[in-house]
Amino acid sequence: MIKPNPFTPQSGWEPRVFGGREQGLSDFKSGLEAAISVRPNHLVTLGEWGIGKTSLLKQFRRIVQEAGYPACMCSMSRFTKGDKPLDAIYLIAEEMLMGFPKAGLDQERFLGLFSKKKTLLQAQSQFTKFLLELWKTLDAKLAVVMVDDLQNLLPISNTIDILRAVLSKEEVVQNTKFLFVLSSTPAGWSTFLDKHDPVGRFFRKRLNVENLDREDVTRTVGRTLEDTGVEFSEGVKDRVFEYTGGHPYEVQLLSSHLYDGQIEGRVSDESWDNALNNTLKELGRDYFSMLLTKASDREKDLLKILAEEKRPLSIKEFREMMIVGPHAKKFPIANIKNFLYRLEEKGIIIRDQKGSFDIPDRMFREFVLRKENER
Repeated sequence: MIKPNPFTPQSGWEPRVFGGREQGLSDFKSGLEAAISVRPNHLVTLGEWGIGKTSLLKQFRRIVQEAGYPACMCSMSRFTKGDKPLDAIYLIAEEMLMGFPKAGLDQERFLGLFSKKKTLLQAQSQFTKFLLELWKTLDAKLAVVMVDDLQNLLPISNTIDILRAVLSKEEVVQNTKFLFVLSSTPAGWSTFLDKHDPVGRFFRKRLNVENLDREDVTRTVGRTLEDTGVEFSEGVKDRVFEYTGGHPYEVQLLSSHLYDGQIEGRVSDESWDNALNNTLKELGRDYFSMLLTKASDREKDLLKILAEEKRPLSIKEFREMMIVGPHAKKFPIANIKNFLYRLEEKGIIIRDQKGSFDIPDRMFREFVLRKENER
């Protein structure tokens, strides 16, 4: 009997099988031991959209709890310029109270430490009191706080500096042992560093979350399919990696659509096109359409060339293509360099060490080609 679809492409959902990340998990365990025996060395995990930062943090939480220490997840919602740092600090405090598995955490008492005044000084002093009082109640050797999606605090970026200042205070260092694990997109974290110089010197330990390799993808897909009554052909498993490049969210989404296309428990090449089409539609809705709207019409012309060529191109190659060949058209040749740099700044393309430009995500490349064909 075929079981329900085991793949979990929903944002924030834990996969049925957590694949790869062995080195990251090992490094975290070492950091956890050091935090207990010496002092906490706060950690920042960095990765792009859908790369699996939240799933990794949940694995960290599981490791902490298995070791016998309290841990909680604080998911940061999107803030605006109209909000204040104290709003974010208050949210972190609320999530900590709800997340720590400890009886006797009186929310009314602890949240009463925060006043309605929303100055930076008030936010700093009130969060300090909160941590000191909470530590006494927890009665633990270590408590770990995961703060996810930190880039959502960019409109009130000084929140991260308040966190740094509080965790640096002598009374907090001497009287508590909170280990904070933050997650952010690389661009978001760079913005924090640009605006608040001491942040980078305080949160020095970094973990870059990257795509899974081919072996991890094949193993993860295979283990997820165990006992489901459905089997992917080896060719399909290979194509899942080739198209996604090991991007965890794309792997889950594409595999989910492939699973839905099974015939008598078998998924072969005949199921591929329909699954890929449905995957690209969802990726467009979730992220790709928004990414593409950042590009001007001129920039989209260059994107289309990159998508069609399927290889990195230098500025010189772009200029030559605009003069002769199938891509030739009326185009401001002198501005190609500026257009490419803008696409790079917008996070749509990347530049390699040789100075050539490319679309790093094959699924986005496929999406660009289909969108351009619709024009």
